[in-house]
Amino acid sequence: MTNSFPTKRMRDLPLLSPPAIPETGTGPDPSIARMNLNESAMKPSPKALAAAVEALQFSNRYPDHGCTNLAGKIANLNKSAPEDIIFGNGSSELLMTLAMASLDEGDEAIFPDPTFPTGLKASRIAGAALVKVPVASDGANDVPAMLAAVNEKTKLFYICTPNNPTGSLTSAEALMRAATEVPDTCLLMIDEAYYEFGAHEGAPDVLSILKARKGPWAVTRSFSKAYCLAGMRVGYAIVSGAEVREPLNTLRGNFNINRAAMAAAEASIDDQDHMHEVLSETIRERKRLSDLLTDKGFTVLPSFANFIVARPPAAAAPVQKQLAKSGVLTQYMPWPDEQGSLRITVGSAEETDRLVSLL
Repeated sequence: MTNSFPTKRMRDLPLLSPPAIPETGTGPDPSIARMNLNESAMKPSPKALAAAVEALQFSNRYPDHGCTNLAGKIANLNKSAPEDIIFGNGSSELLMTLAMASLDEGDEAIFPDPTFPTGLKASRIAGAALVKVPVASDGANDVPAMLAAVNEKTKLFYICTPNNPTGSLTSAEALMRAATEVPDTCLLMIDEAYYEFGAHEGAPDVLSILKARKGPWAVTRSFSKAYCLAGMRVGYAIVSGAEVREPLNTLRGNFNINRAAMAAAEASIDDQDHMHEVLSETIRERKRLSDLLTDKGFTVLPSFANFIVARPPAAAAPVQKQLAKSGVLTQYMPWPDEQGSLRITVGSAEETDRLVSLL
């Protein structure tokens, strides 16, 4: 008898598990330097923490599903319509739902390679074929090559800027080509999880560029990085209108942003000074980390995020394993060749010193 559960499509899916770092208390193990998850080394705004604590007294009540105040604050910051802002349990949830809303079995989805894997996972779940286009030598999405891969089956076109895991920006020219040349029958999805870092260092204004697009689009962003709320799980998508908004709302689970997280996100937006302090401190430490690794013989790519890509003088995988044995976690990347690279989160000054001393 043939098994009916799970479906054949599910049985054929590879298991893409998040990094497993067990915790035995209420917080991470202080003996482990988590320089592999692209978390912020800095704490959230004190105003955000206070707002979350205040909100906890109403934990017996469901939160505002529409995230009304938060949507209004984001809309004011980005000059967007509040109704076109959809929330997710982190931007990863939105990448999943956007892929599932746009793809049927037999469709194709175009992704840069390497990039953030969640959208690829959702596309596989939808039964779509993945078309992976290698990034350029500097790690940026190669939009002309991606456009060359478009055909009548293409229903999702994904850009990540700054790209995770390479840290590179997509140029304004490339973004404009995507906005105007991706077919109107295809969803243009732009992942800006590291938006604030890019904007701080002169990245193109994606929302302004997308005004030239007639077809559907969505831009995903997160409170996990510059706002230091990775543990709260708040992401949002700014979308082109009802053609994207309504399917997302259909797929969205009820009350997927909890009350404390919502309050923390609202207070974080109100404390832009803290957010800019996070950006400045992280960028300063990023440069110091890059310089120290360069002195050790590493080749470090320019980055516009809270991590760097560093290529050791020899194979990267053994370096990653030896660092892990000493409690310093980094992410191995089989890119751009068999020697590989390490993606290293910008941590605290103490974590930088610990990593460099082990090298």
